[in-house]
Amino acid sequence: MSSQTSPSSTRSPIRIGSSLSTACRNKAIAGVRAAAFWAAVVLPLAYVPAAYGAMGFETWSALGLIAVHMVCVVIGHEHNASPDNTPSHA
Repeated sequence: MSSQTSPSSTRSPIRIGSSLSTACRNKAIAGVRAAAFWAAVVLPLAYVPAAYGAMGFETWSALGLIAVHMVCVVIGHEHNASPDNTPSHA
């Protein structure tokens, strides 16, 4: 019997760790996109109180709200987007 290990069994934990790392990263990105998408959906509800200065909103905080909303729109725009949903041009 040989006491040497094959190269494929030596690299197996590295491949498993790499694929696990990729899967975790993809799940984290999907979570951030989902949170940004739903924040972009809900944030316009805060525009009315911000427009009237209610609830402690000032001019700069209203502009900050708009900026945060735009960032959420940009980050969350690909939430649940799949390549199958591309429109076909006939």
